[in-house]
Amino acid sequence: MKVFVDSNPIDTNDRKISTITGLMPTKQRPLLIERKVTKSIVLKNRYNIETNKGNFTIETFNNRFHDFFKENMMLLKNIKVQWTDKNSVNFGLFSTQFEVTKKQFDYENHTVLLGLSGFDREQGILIFSKKGHITRNGIENSVFGKIIKGKHILGMLKANDILIAINKVEVKSELYEYDIITSDSILKEGDNIITKMIVELDEDCPFASEHFLFMTMDNEFKIDRKTKTFCRNDSLRGVKLPMEKTKMREKGSISIRNTGKGKGSVFIYLLDTIDDSAHSVIGRVTNGIELPSNLGEGAVIRVESKTTRLNTLGLSQSNASILAGKHGLEHLRTGNTQDDAIVIEQDPELSIDARKKGSIITKGVDPSIVFKVRFYENKAPESVKYFKTITGLSTRQLGKLDVLLAHKEVDMIMFKGDSKLAGELSPENPPLKGSKKGKIGITNMASRQMGTIGVRFNDSDEYGPTGEDAYHTNCVGEILNLDELRKVKEGETIYLIME
Repeated sequence: MKVFVDSNPIDTNDRKISTITGLMPTKQRPLLIERKVTKSIVLKNRYNIETNKGNFTIETFNNRFHDFFKENMMLLKNIKVQWTDKNSVNFGLFSTQFEVTKKQFDYENHTVLLGLSGFDREQGILIFSKKGHITRNGIENSVFGKIIKGKHILGMLKANDILIAINKVEVKSELYEYDIITSDSILKEGDNIITKMIVELDEDCPFASEHFLFMTMDNEFKIDRKTKTFCRNDSLRGVKLPMEKTKMREKGSISIRNTGKGKGSVFIYLLDTIDDSAHSVIGRVTNGIELPSNLGEGAVIRVESKTTRLNTLGLSQSNASILAGKHGLEHLRTGNTQDDAIVIEQDPELSIDARKKGSIITKGVDPSIVFKVRFYENKAPESVKYFKTITGLSTRQLGKLDVLLAHKEVDMIMFKGDSKLAGELSPENPPLKGSKKGKIGITNMASRQMGTIGVRFNDSDEYGPTGEDAYHTNCVGEILNLDELRKVKEGETIYLIME
């Protein structure tokens, strides 16, 4: 059996999607099956006129004469040519109710109109003009169509030739139908399984492109909002970016809003729309646009970028060298240059800029001051967002915190926050059953110390990680390598990576 995976042909004896693709469709991560079908489509206002001398096609436009023609097609069947001359072919006769006039009218070539023989409403005629001419046809402005195919047949028609039938024009067209697959399914011969979007980024937008590459670091794009024009991901909403290249957003274009209420959101366009300086257009979907076109809000789509991310933050110096080598870049180590040192800075940091330069410089630190963090995304979404913003983890895979308080006799360590940013941080996920060691807490807006971040070294039934009671504390996550945190001193900086 021959099937296709993302339009690539595969000969297989298997029929299950999961076996062929290695992917198991789910409601959250559906796939599409694309099937080619042939359908007959009736063309609007097109008719085939069948005569004993051959067929020709007319295209009509709507008016009261066209209405008469449509309503009386059966009445016009088997009518004969009453007369023909150099100007027209005239079929009849049939009854009409149109007003009679003896005015002259100028008709273009190959027009279709109604007339009256002898100015008698009971002797209607269907006229096909051969060429432009002036005549008294008995009805005012009665043109309702034009001959578009088979015009030579008019020259072959003579008196008593027959109009056999009038039929609407049908055409066969190959179309594609899409089935959304949310569980393992059986494929048919010729099916195309669409599993991912392939995107290509524009080198003229290095900041916005890096934003997109970070957002799709896990090779996924979630549809948070969808309209007829676009679908949108809001996972990095709120991040301000510089204005870069803007242009018309054609179907398949990817843009990132750089200002305004929705700044940081990523858009994929399903229809063409005009350019907007608030949107940096970073590239386009080259394959798989059918996925966002057919899937709804909440669906997660696999993404493959032809432009890969080149960012070494959080890696060891040795792994940074390996990554640079894969991309053909030179690598210079600074700071702690040991193989196991963790990279905290990269220059240039943007992937596109690094490729253009052909080299990167990385600064390393001792692994003992780099800590793994696990967040409570579902229990404390706003607190997690605040923490990621403060540390830089909202847009980078490595963040940092400055130590505010770290005394041996104190059972916790405190870090600097931002009271202004925490001004709207409502109580969320409080430690009502006590605070466990290693938990990360944030003082919420109910306290004067709002925004302060803390971690406890021992369990407490009374106070949270910042020394506040449960009502004033939001639990945002936990530090996984807690023992090393005890060694950190006041005024120092620690670095964070997500689990």
